[in-house]
Amino acid sequence: MQALLVVAVLAAVALAWNRHAPPGAGPAALGRLVSPGPLSAKHAYLADRCTACHQPMVGVQAPRCVPCHAADTALLSQQSTAFHADVPECTPCHLEHGAGALRPERMDHVALARIGWTALAKRAPSDQDSAAVLDSFQRVLGATHAEDVDTLEARAGLACASCHDRRDPHLARFGSDCAQCHATDRWSIAGYMHPTPTSRDCVQCHKPPPSHTMEHFSMISQRIARKEHASVDQCYECHLTTSWNDIPGVGFYKHH
Repeated sequence: MQALLVVAVLAAVALAWNRHAPPGAGPAALGRLVSPGPLSAKHAYLADRCTACHQPMVGVQAPRCVPCHAADTALLSQQSTAFHADVPECTPCHLEHGAGALRPERMDHVALARIGWTALAKRAPSDQDSAAVLDSFQRVLGATHAEDVDTLEARAGLACASCHDRRDPHLARFGSDCAQCHATDRWSIAGYMHPTPTSRDCVQCHKPPPSHTMEHFSMISQRIARKEHASVDQCYECHLTTSWNDIPGVGFYKHH
């Protein structure tokens, strides 16, 4: 039924084109008529070669993306993007038409969880480890199919640290259970506030930077803040909770 509907739509477009097309207009012009939008800058050279990515009556297929992108060693070697080697689908996260000058990508954690689920399901019959992980997902998330995974279940099912731990701003002080504070649709925490500005327990969350363990601390940092008596663990002497470079009595200091 869906295929018949697509054929009917294409036939209607072709009929309208034949009636109203300007003289001499060719297939390229017809392609522009049905295109949902411009390609990204990197793929702009394919604007008149739809079949390079699209399979007629099916759509974009991952095997048509792989020949160009499989040799991207930077993408496949970085921890944050290495998971692409095991992802069988591209379109849930990468959107081309309409992107224009923007990067054609959207981070959809739910789509990523569903893709991972599907990949596990394909490997599970012959791979015991994949079968065990899939069984754990089904029991913990209470879902039996990839389509059942929603936002909350994606947050519980994804191992955030597998992609994000090298960029951990908390320096491993809060462990790897990112979901205890963060949602999958934004990294910021709604309603989060620092403790009172008079708090003295800053080092529970904030680790001093390397410069504070060198001569730079006494030669530069203490003098700028006019707190020569302050020690490294007395963050509150030189910093306000509004920003790390908001110095009491000095204001916002441009460090570099």
